[in-house]
Amino acid sequence: MPELLKLDNVSINFGGLTAVDGLNMTLTKGNIRALIGPNGAGKSTIFNLVTGIYAPSMGKIFFQDQIINKLSPHIITSMGIARTFQNIRLFSNLSVIDNVKIGHHCRSGGSFIGALLRTLATKKEEALIQKRALDCLALMELTDKAEELAGNLSYGEQRRLEIARALATKPALLCLDEPAAGMNPIEKEKLANIIRKIKHMGITIFLVEHDMKFVMNLAERVTVLDYGKKITSGTPAEVQHNPAVIEAYLGKEVI
Repeated sequence: MPELLKLDNVSINFGGLTAVDGLNMTLTKGNIRALIGPNGAGKSTIFNLVTGIYAPSMGKIFFQDQIINKLSPHIITSMGIARTFQNIRLFSNLSVIDNVKIGHHCRSGGSFIGALLRTLATKKEEALIQKRALDCLALMELTDKAEELAGNLSYGEQRRLEIARALATKPALLCLDEPAAGMNPIEKEKLANIIRKIKHMGITIFLVEHDMKFVMNLAERVTVLDYGKKITSGTPAEVQHNPAVIEAYLGKEVI
């Protein structure tokens, strides 16, 4: 499978702290890749690097063979990388469907004059955005909540709404930062099935998650970090039985 995202010897330092240390990793198109590790391992920092919030201190990040190191987040989003966050970031006082429509902004071609004069092109684009938003909500099983305020949704529904908004940007790569956090087992199973559907749409999934059962039943490849360094990478079965991974999570036995 062709490469979609590549991190080539990527490091980032904050003062005297090295948060990510010489990371090499490749994501191939159409896969679900999980990034796991103990708290403070650097997982969310990698998402921030990939999405342009941080620029690496060293190394290069390639997306579809283009270097994206110094690009701003909105440019990276328009190139086809979308993300969710550990802490839910919704417009609580807007409707569910308006939250999703906002995600389509990077694909909009309308003008101020067109919006002011209500031109035919503007009306067509608004109809397209409405349809796209409803399609994303249907995938997330939130169609019946479209006109509710986002702040009134349950926690699990808000998590799914964030994913719907990210999908509205039409990504090639979807980065999900702890999407199952705080969910009960039934909600997690529903989310896993939705993520599989997204993959079958041709979207590559990059997943950070602490729930190992969720990860191991979903991901095709798993990369493990500890103190900003890659310990290992492989299939879920290979990673689960790797002694270095067990030590990173459980600690080294003192004899």
